[in-house]
Amino acid sequence: MRVTMSMLYDGLKSCVLCRKGTAYNKNIYVDDVCFSKKSKIPTDISYVIVDWSDYNQDAYVHIPSEMLILATRKETDDSEVLPPCALIIYSAASLSQLFEICRDVMRRYFQWGDELLSLVMKNVDIHQLIECAHRILTNPMMILDNSMKVLGFTPDDSVDDEVWKLTVEKGYADLDSQASQVLKRALTLLDNRDAAYNHPMHGDSWASAKSVVLNGNRVAIISLIQKNHPISEGDFSCLCYFGDMLALYFKTHDSRSYLTDNRLELIITDILDERFKNDAELVARIRNVNWLPKKNFFILTIQSQHVFLNKTQLKKISDAILKLITSSCAVIYNDHIVILINHDQLSSLSAQESENLAHFLKKNQLCAGVSNGEEKISDLARLYRQALMAIDIGNYLGLDDQLFNFKEHRLSSMIYAFVKLGDIESYLNPCIKQLQAYDQKKGAALLPTLVAYLDNNCKQLKASQDLYIQRGTLIYRLKKIEELCKIDLTDQQVIFDLQLSFKLFQFILAF
Repeated sequence: MRVTMSMLYDGLKSCVLCRKGTAYNKNIYVDDVCFSKKSKIPTDISYVIVDWSDYNQDAYVHIPSEMLILATRKETDDSEVLPPCALIIYSAASLSQLFEICRDVMRRYFQWGDELLSLVMKNVDIHQLIECAHRILTNPMMILDNSMKVLGFTPDDSVDDEVWKLTVEKGYADLDSQASQVLKRALTLLDNRDAAYNHPMHGDSWASAKSVVLNGNRVAIISLIQKNHPISEGDFSCLCYFGDMLALYFKTHDSRSYLTDNRLELIITDILDERFKNDAELVARIRNVNWLPKKNFFILTIQSQHVFLNKTQLKKISDAILKLITSSCAVIYNDHIVILINHDQLSSLSAQESENLAHFLKKNQLCAGVSNGEEKISDLARLYRQALMAIDIGNYLGLDDQLFNFKEHRLSSMIYAFVKLGDIESYLNPCIKQLQAYDQKKGAALLPTLVAYLDNNCKQLKASQDLYIQRGTLIYRLKKIEELCKIDLTDQQVIFDLQLSFKLFQFILAF
């Protein structure tokens, strides 16, 4: 009973307790005029309870007249006419009778509150929370984080509001847009007033907003837009309750990103997801962040060599690596640590940073790939793929290293992408198979001879030294290769074809 009374007085569950003939909050006056038969309420009726949840004039026909009285905004309003603000009123002769009525009226709100709390404690996806809240509020709602990124919204509502449509399409609220005046006004009201309020939108349309506050800081905003029906006091109370549940959700959720100002990290994640349709959208989003980008962007991607690491472990490793690298910012993305390096230098890492990072990677059984540099932050998704490619190539070739630089493996990356298509042997120069067969049959070494010759840029002296043979022996073998394969080793096109074929051949052997 104590819980019920608390909810009544606080207005938390959309019901209001008041006495007949008195004003509530100086806005609503409970009259004694019966709507259906215009008869007087019996004198023993002392208490009424206002249910704000349902404003439906058709429903009044089926309600007994003794259970229905008229609520008007002012005591001077004409009580003979049903005003637009008329609400369903339940009356009772005693508090005990009122409590019985209250249980029936508020049961759905209690059930909804319990269900919402249960979902929060189960750590479900935020969209399930929105779906639960929408069942009681029914109007469209949207949740934005502190960087104006859309965390969730009710997709089943087609809202005729320009800001809503643009925000849903982009995935974030563009505060620089001309259409966002209502949103900017809403943010100003949230900053200058309490944590929740109602405000007008267009014409007679209204919206409600609620700040989700955690540890004294706003981490998200809930916006409820009037579409299906007017926003009532009860809706506003439920919205406030939903905001409190979201604060609890963010506090207990396994992702800790809501506890800090992580707007730059969220932008990086959205770039990696390729959510921005053009650079203008990205620039507008970056304006909301206290960050001045430098000239060159690099991506360093880190992953474990052997064991799976959970998000907590990845976060600890990420924090340790950020201490080794200047001008860097990290996010956890697809079970990788993705570090954005942004400075004016042409190289991603200094010599000392490379040495320290290599030592850290080896000690912790990690490997990393470094991308090329670009001058546009919108290229981060491509740089991320380069860093992953560098790791794949290093592991594919079995290189004895933990830090792989994409710029050192550009040709290998092209060949690696080609190898993954399959049926690579059909693209090799026929000389390779011919020399393999000849060496196996005769016990010769023509294939290694040709490889050494090509690796030394066709310089006979260096090739003979690598093979530990006389230069004359090398010349003899090269002529034998030309005769056997019917090729001219002075033809640059033939040399390029052979070099490319041997690169492919090396990848096949590594595989």
